Amino acid sequence: MSDSSSTILCDGCGQPASPEHLAQRLLRLEWATRYRPIHLHTLLLSAVAPASRAQYLYSPDEAHTGEAGHVLATADVKANGKNADAIHAEFQRRGLFLTHVLECPLESNSSAGLLESRLPPLFTRIRRSLKPKRLVLISEELAPLIDKFKEASLGCEIVLDHGKPFALGGADAGAAAETSRRLHEVLAVPVSR
Repeated sequence: MSDSSSTILCDGCGQPASPEHLAQRLLRLEWATRYRPIHLHTLLLSAVAPASRAQYLYSPDEAHTGEAGHVLATADVKANGKNADAIHAEFQRRGLFLTHVLECPLESNSSAGLLESRLPPLFTRIRRSLKPKRLVLISEELAPLIDKFKEASLGCEIVLDHGKPFALGGADAGAAAETSRRLHEVLAVPVSR
């Protein structure tokens, strides 16, 4: 039997999965599941789960930086003086949920082929389990896949920023602030349906 036939692939990202990789995947899944809203109004979708616990929104760590910090600021969830549980509960009460196409950090340098390969199970999860009223793409890496999202009949509105994903936390601070402002306006509008 060759090595390639005995490689286990992670069901959350499609990458080869060591026992440590799978343990971390299950831990992130446990953290996120705890704060999934019963009535999911807006699903925020990023491309790849961050490697840093502080950047992973549902981490029990008190500090939220990177992606987590941008998402909380855009959703107007103030972290000042609150513990992680209170922050996550407030985000949950607003009917918001953040997930990733690749639910694990990248272990190689490229996500291109992996992202597209993970769309069918993601689309099934959105239709059957998550059932959001709207889907907001928040990662530039998802731009080449927009047509696939539009063709997928996900049963929800897909919200884009001038035809592209909202690029939260981009390198240009001014553009990132403007993108954050536009997304904040989207999140402030109640979801109908």
